[in-house]
Amino acid sequence: MMEITDNTMEITREDGVVDTYKILFYFHNEERGKDFYFLYREDDEDNLIVMASSDGVSLMDVDEEELEECQEMLDAYEDGSLTQNS
Repeated sequence: MMEITDNTMEITREDGVVDTYKILFYFHNEERGKDFYFLYREDDEDNLIVMASSDGVSLMDVDEEELEECQEMLDAYEDGSLTQNS
């Protein structure tokens, strides 16, 4: 289960442990019906993880094809070519 507040995502694991991540950015893929989140820990800003959600409540891992698409979005974000309408 996830909860987003002020660009921070709290993820509650099945065992009740809560992990806190900052959201670098996210995007919605209409074709896949998923939101993709680029997350990092405040104490480890250099390591991004990518997670997806199709319901806005639970997270899932991304597959290799989705990861390639996410890498393209990250590259566009980093070079400034990503727009609000992307």
